[in-house]
Amino acid sequence: MNTTQWKSVVVMLFVFIGSILIVRQMNAGDTLLQYEARKNAVSEETGAEEVASAHTYVTAPVEIPAVTDQTSEAAAETIPAEDVTIGDTPSSASADEETPSAGTETADIPEPFSEPDTHRITVAEGFTYEEIPDEIFAQMEGISYPADPPADGPARSDLRYCRLRYVDFDGNDQEGELVCHADIAQDVCEIFAALYAAGYEIERIRLIDAYDGDDTASMTDNNTSCFNYRLVEGTTRLSRHALGMAIDINPFYNPYITWPNGEMRISPAGSEAYADRSKRFPYKLDRDDLAYRLFTEHGFTWGGDWNSVKDYQHFERSQ
Repeated sequence: MNTTQWKSVVVMLFVFIGSILIVRQMNAGDTLLQYEARKNAVSEETGAEEVASAHTYVTAPVEIPAVTDQTSEAAAETIPAEDVTIGDTPSSASADEETPSAGTETADIPEPFSEPDTHRITVAEGFTYEEIPDEIFAQMEGISYPADPPADGPARSDLRYCRLRYVDFDGNDQEGELVCHADIAQDVCEIFAALYAAGYEIERIRLIDAYDGDDTASMTDNNTSCFNYRLVEGTTRLSRHALGMAIDINPFYNPYITWPNGEMRISPAGSEAYADRSKRFPYKLDRDDLAYRLFTEHGFTWGGDWNSVKDYQHFERSQ
């Protein structure tokens, strides 16, 4: 064989070997294009898995350990005492607040229900008692309180000045004042607070000094009052009012009745229509009345229960 023939044989051998390889690849079910497509798909899947693996920290659940009491207590112990505050942090003032400079005087805020100057006691809102203030005692001295204190009467320090809210006959809220003995001041405030809460009507509550100490004038004006250093009307005996241990409620509608020499006497004059207690009329005190129940619950006796006289306006306590 010459050189040309050998070249032809070699070419044919290469063609034969290539054909065999192509047939084997086709038998595997792939064309060249399919092989390239599958290769690319595998590359994309591998890349997606790598990306998902790289972002696992975003979606994986994070387990937070529960805080135990011991942890809380340990944390609390690490907080300095000066840093523990209630409300706003004191170290930083509000922009709207002015921080007092050195030497600036600031007003002291009194404790609620406390006024040291007069030892005022608040029993309920609007119901207080205290030692008699100087301006009030100036009104009393020489009128309801003798200029020369008698030995059988109370000292000024034994008495208390009360401020009381009440509902008047027009249904309006008012503020009254009376003086009583220190021993009953708390009870008086509690009783009148309960009357006020129930809407119990009292025409007025003024110091007897507004009537120049005249008990008859006070009763005629239907004034509710307490302390007045005086005798029992028509006698030489010292009244319980003189000790600050008696209170008259709506006296014009609840008169004082006596029978001197067997004849009925009704005080004040003009209240005769209210002497017959069998009748029904407004502001009548009887055993069904709220004031009666409250006063007797606090240890007072009622003048309407007396036999020799009838003092329907009157409640007193012996001690």
